[in-house]
Amino acid sequence: MIIKAVNGRFAGACHDSHVWNLSSERQDLQTNYVNGEIGIRILSDSGYPLEPWLLTLYRNAAENSAENYYIIKFSKARPHIERVFGVLKALFRCLLAARELHYAPEKVVQILNVCCTLHNICTPFNEESRANIAIEVEKVDVSYTETIGNANETNIAKRLRDQIKNSMSTL
Repeated sequence: MIIKAVNGRFAGACHDSHVWNLSSERQDLQTNYVNGEIGIRILSDSGYPLEPWLLTLYRNAAENSAENYYIIKFSKARPHIERVFGVLKALFRCLLAARELHYAPEKVVQILNVCCTLHNICTPFNEESRANIAIEVEKVDVSYTETIGNANETNIAKRLRDQIKNSMSTL
């Protein structure tokens, strides 16, 4: 339930994948990977590029296949992040889509950062009162992906994802 990175510089004008590609978090993960730190992985939906440090879902997986089993297990992580968003928006109603912050974009980014910081401060102390907050799972647009990195990184990422899938199917 802790928010580790926030990037509100692009508002809703850019696809999440584009924001990710420009983020310092992605650059740090890539640098760490190139320097031999290969054990860190982030789960992402298929709207993002597959990279050795960013694992995505398989597309068009056959029913009852190992790929489909991977997707089912992988998808169980998504409600956790959606819950974080739901809790954040419930605590700070100004972040709801139906409401608008009538400030300059720079001020809106500051408000977002403060809301996320306060959320992180409150989280250890308010867990029980947050248990009943309803969340709304956002429909993800998977039609957009940017190709970033090189073909070798993509091939490495595919092998890593396949290794994880294969290890899951033997459990």
